[in-house]
Amino acid sequence: MRRIYQVGVLFFLLTAIGFAQNRDDEIYQRGWLKPDSLYKVAPEFLPLPGAYQPQESALQLLRCYTEPVTVLIFFGSWCSDSKREVPHFFTTLDLIKNKNISAQLFGLDRTKKDAAGFAEAFKIEKVPTFIFLRGVRDFSIASTTATSGELGRIIETPAITLEQDWVNALKHNAGWAQQIEFEQRLALLGLAISLYIVN
Repeated sequence: MRRIYQVGVLFFLLTAIGFAQNRDDEIYQRGWLKPDSLYKVAPEFLPLPGAYQPQESALQLLRCYTEPVTVLIFFGSWCSDSKREVPHFFTTLDLIKNKNISAQLFGLDRTKKDAAGFAEAFKIEKVPTFIFLRGVRDFSIASTTATSGELGRIIETPAITLEQDWVNALKHNAGWAQQIEFEQRLALLGLAISLYIVN
C-alpha cells in the first residue's frame, strides 16, 4: 500500500512539473489583434471551410440586422474554448456578410488582465467572451473604454449554438426583436396557407 502511495505522489509531482513547464513555454497573444494577424501567429484559430456549419435559420436573421453593432471578443490564445468558438464566430460572420456587424479581438493571458484595465472595465472573468455593443466602435484607437450600450454577451461556451446565442443577444434591440417576430409570424402564416391549399 505504501509503495502505491509513493508511486501516486511521484506521478502527481511529475505531472505538476510538466504542467508548469508547459505553461512557462506558452506564448500569449495579448492586446488588439486583427484576425489575419492572429491566424499568422496562431494558425489553430483559422476558420477551415466546412469545419463549422451554422444553422441557416439563425444566419438569415443575422443577415437582416440593420443597425450597427460591434462585437468585442476577449479571448485566450492558450484557451481551448477560444480555439473552438473564435473560428466558429468568424465563420458565421463571413457567411452572413452583414456590413452592420464588425468585430474586434483582444487577447488576454491566463490572468485575464491587461495593463490598461480594459478587461477589468468589461468585467471579464472567462474567455472567450463575446460582447455585443450598439454602434460602430474602434476601441483599439479610442482613448475611452466606455462599456455602455451592451446588448448581450456569450461567455465561454454558447447556451444553444454560437449563432443562436448571437441572435438572442441582439434581440435586446427591441425594434429588431419585433421585426423577427413579425417575420416568424408571416412565415407561419405562409406555411398554414400552403398546408390548407394542399389539403
